[in-house]
Amino acid sequence: MATAVRRKDPQIRWCYPIWCHHHGAKMRVSQFDQQNRILTISGSAARVTIRKASLVYRDVEGWFVDWKVIQLSPYRVGARGRSQFNDEDLAAAFGLSENSGKFGDWLIEQFGADSAEQGKYIRWRNFLNIPCPGTGQDGDPNVSIHLDDEIRNAVQQLLS
Repeated sequence: MATAVRRKDPQIRWCYPIWCHHHGAKMRVSQFDQQNRILTISGSAARVTIRKASLVYRDVEGWFVDWKVIQLSPYRVGARGRSQFNDEDLAAAFGLSENSGKFGDWLIEQFGADSAEQGKYIRWRNFLNIPCPGTGQDGDPNVSIHLDDEIRNAVQQLLS
């Protein structure tokens, strides 16, 4: 069960949280299929795909959030992963609610955020990292997304 948490401002570098990479500003909705419940958000070096988990594996609840970061393009060196979100996690991650997950409080206390859940996301205002905070520098194994109305609206439509 998600809970409202005490928010804490993160340390800021160049108007971004220190844990957020500036390439997050390049992330845009690149595919949205409401009927098949798939949303892809991508930029030049990263991609996040959100899909209804039951469409991947029958009887699985929630959403699969897959991410991929390419750090060295010619050799496709990078990181990828998958987390499972419930509806509350997805709404909070994308700024549609201010709730946090069961294990998000320590991330907020340690790194500063409005909402977080361990192993899934951390968000402060319009700055989102999946699945965790980073250094904000090249080489992090996570994706930063600067949320805009198009991204929020697409996630809202997935959840409706």
